[in-house]
Amino acid sequence: MNKIIFLTVGLFFVMIRPCCATDYTGDDLISLVSLTSATATQGKVTSMLGKPLKIEEGKKRTLWYYTHGNQNMVISWNKESESLEKFFFTCAVAEKSVFDNSVAHKLKSGATDILQALKLLGTPKDITIKEKTQEMHYAYQEKVLRLFFRDRVLVDYCLY
Repeated sequence: MNKIIFLTVGLFFVMIRPCCATDYTGDDLISLVSLTSATATQGKVTSMLGKPLKIEEGKKRTLWYYTHGNQNMVISWNKESESLEKFFFTCAVAEKSVFDNSVAHKLKSGATDILQALKLLGTPKDITIKEKTQEMHYAYQEKVLRLFFRDRVLVDYCLY
């Protein structure tokens, strides 16, 4: 009888597994967002994400391009100081969900930091990170949630 119960439970988990949402870049995105311009190095980023698919050299900056499925990342490095200038992330969302108003009540201007917002809301449609300002957009059915951060602390958000 115990074997049948264990087999049934195992079969249940195998059947449920394909239904779980998987975010392959969530941990990488949180790791990158937690890096600051002062702490980010090309070696750290390479150890987290691997070698970039494409590198573009300009006079003042170097751009690294990463692609994983429908997700794209561009990292801009200052050529003089070799420090991180900007980080861009975009994700083409196949299916848009309905906005949950209870989530908006958990966002507190002046208190919620960017990592808490990422953990609460998940992978954004796009994110732009500069040294002082950060901006994230989440796509919902007929609406977009825009979060604006200064020094990684939520300043303002709106649903339009």
